[in-house]
Amino acid sequence: MIIRLLAEERGESEADVRDALEEQGWEMPIDSLRIVEILVKVEDEFGVEVPADVDSARSTRSVRAFADVVRLACAVEERSQS
Repeated sequence: MIIRLLAEERGESEADVRDALEEQGWEMPIDSLRIVEILVKVEDEFGVEVPADVDSARSTRSVRAFADVVRLACAVEERSQS
């Protein structure tokens, strides 16, 4: 999901983004403006809210950290709907 949204924001294919991540590592930094745009899309698409806290702020430092926070937000949302 994060790779798809990142690819959309970068105007690249998912394969190109995945290759870049594999080459540069999953700790590849993300531009802060892109991360906000992707975050809004994640919240809209999946009906989740990523909390505005220290952990979420730290998640903007890399693709891996951001994906972890999004997965957690999705899991919390699923549990709250159960």
